[in-house]
Amino acid sequence: MRSREYDNQIKPAIPYLFLVDNGGGQNLSGNFLTWDSIKVKTSHFTYTADDDRILLSVNISGLYKIKFECSFTDATNGGVAEISLYKNGSAISGSQSYSYAGAIGQYAIASYIGLEYIIYLERGDFLQIYGDSISGNACQTKANSNRLIIEFIPMKGWNNSHGGKTEYKGGVLR
Repeated sequence: MRSREYDNQIKPAIPYLFLVDNGGGQNLSGNFLTWDSIKVKTSHFTYTADDDRILLSVNISGLYKIKFECSFTDATNGGVAEISLYKNGSAISGSQSYSYAGAIGQYAIASYIGLEYIIYLERGDFLQIYGDSISGNACQTKANSNRLIIEFIPMKGWNNSHGGKTEYKGGVLR
């Protein structure tokens, strides 16, 4: 059974996306991040490896939980990384996260940056993760540490046997 995870055959009933960047080394210098490995992707999302846009391609409007995390380093003089969430090409107010990474002598010190955000999405909306080094020094992501998870938050429960459709029987929501 465990091999199904590695073959990307796990398909949750709710809209769900889990991406990982195995390669690392992406510069946080005013660009959108990408992921080269799709671990789990339900049909609700459109994403191809190494693209910077995640599109909600079906009409499952509602609240979504966004969780982003990565480790990064700056081997020179220390740098401050900024991560921001973008929806439909515009920065989302209140979605910024900052962290510092530096060097001690000849050793680069890696740091962690994370972002969790709840956002309303409709069909056709797309998300991007923007990374920048606001200190002027170039920070880079570490391999296998750049992860993005997008998960639908059911507001009325979720009926797995009916593909998530709300069902009324005898005037009672089930």
